Amino acid sequence: MTYHCNLGRAFEQIAATHAQRPALAVGPGQSVSYRELDRCANQLANWLKAQGLRRRDVLALFNAKSMQGFALMLAALKLGAAYVNLDDQNPAQRIGKILSTCQPRLVVSDHALPEEILLCCHAHGRSLLMLPEPVVLARHSAELPTDHDEAIGSDPAYLMFTSGSTGMPKGVAISHASVLNLVQWARDEFAITPLDVLTNVNPLHFDNSVFDFYAALFNGAALAPLAREIVSSAAELVPRVDELGCTLWFSVPSLLIYLITMRQLRPDTWPRIRCLVFGGEAYPKKELKRLFDLFHPRARLVNVYGPTECTCICSAYTLHESDFADPRSLAPLGRLAANFDHLLVSDDLTPATDDIGELCLLGPQLALAYYNDAERTARSFVAHPLRTPFQERMYRTGDLVRRDEQGLLWFVGRTDNQIKHLGYRIELEEIEAAMHALPQVTRAVALYQRVREQHGQIVAFVSAREPTTAAAIRDSLRDSLPAYMIPGQVEVLAELPSNANGKVDRQALVQQLRAH
Repeated sequence: MTYHCNLGRAFEQIAATHAQRPALAVGPGQSVSYRELDRCANQLANWLKAQGLRRRDVLALFNAKSMQGFALMLAALKLGAAYVNLDDQNPAQRIGKILSTCQPRLVVSDHALPEEILLCCHAHGRSLLMLPEPVVLARHSAELPTDHDEAIGSDPAYLMFTSGSTGMPKGVAISHASVLNLVQWARDEFAITPLDVLTNVNPLHFDNSVFDFYAALFNGAALAPLAREIVSSAAELVPRVDELGCTLWFSVPSLLIYLITMRQLRPDTWPRIRCLVFGGEAYPKKELKRLFDLFHPRARLVNVYGPTECTCICSAYTLHESDFADPRSLAPLGRLAANFDHLLVSDDLTPATDDIGELCLLGPQLALAYYNDAERTARSFVAHPLRTPFQERMYRTGDLVRRDEQGLLWFVGRTDNQIKHLGYRIELEEIEAAMHALPQVTRAVALYQRVREQHGQIVAFVSAREPTTAAAIRDSLRDSLPAYMIPGQVEVLAELPSNANGKVDRQALVQQLRAH
């Protein structure tokens, strides 16, 4: 097989090799073949080209998990444009921040959108294009245009927006070459073959979906897209995974915990699943043991780790019975991918003197930059302190980790206020910035409180210049923050405690929470 540093060409080769095999498992006995998906992608590439999309442009997408939705992503890759999937459940204000950062050439949707989003696009000088009807699309050639400027390995393939500490979401730009490295590593690590069917429970705007899409469709396997409505219903999701013949599952731990809590997973559930992969947040040992007892040894259970800036995943650890001897600790992050490297550093970026430090990652899956944000890029992507002759670049994860005698990495904590909640990476400062923007708020702080072993909630403390209520604060925040970032609890105080420097005394608020 010829190796390509261009995802569009790589997919064409996969589609030609597996033309009649299912690319999308859309229902019991129903599928979209690789040939059909590739033809649709080519038609959409011709349509997008006619709309003015070119190499290195950004294509913003409001995609449902439809054949056309996935084909739009492939069409962008074929033209050398970078796509960004947007969430139509997000407030228009936040979508506007993303549009102002990535400045897309085109905004396309494959379904009807709320009026406020249409107005938001217009306010940012972008007209929304609706996906053409099949009869219109059929007028475009099913062959890829020959006169387009093809992408090279260092071109951006997609942008993934995550929470930002300044109140502005940051867009991680990932290259074609980085994605291709993920594809190869995923194939080897999880033994993915064209006989596999990978679940796609993750939303397309969520980082974990990168693994679903690329590990399946660029290795000749089938992808089983599961709509938001099905994923939110345990009683529908569990049998659908079986009906679609899924063999590899990937989700955040929260979803698996929910399915077990709802008593939908049993020892005889999902007989075809050979590998359960989970990542994006910590999986408490007590809950993980319940999953392990249900599926071991008939399925491999794998804890994975990887920041958005490292193309979704860069390490994996397979669970064993011995991992549950200590019920208090979390599962290890495992060992990094074979072609990755790491360095543990102290606050001043010098190598850590012991086996605990901030994890810095190096390797071919590293992001290009934060899109249109040189300052953030310079803070997070820094030169390796020991390899100055050729200035090797590494990414500061902000994760404090411990390295044991076997070389395994274990999560210890964070160097900042970033949290993982429901699988989403959240900067508490973004929530604070949204609260400070409310006219009635004078000071605000957001904290993360562990409620029970497996659950946590965001708690906000605010002082106000006029009478207000917790419900009013939460309602106001819905105009600027997605649902998963809205504090579960808001405490309105006459005044927030201050430390000797005049800053809000976070520790005093933490103690107040513990006292309750």
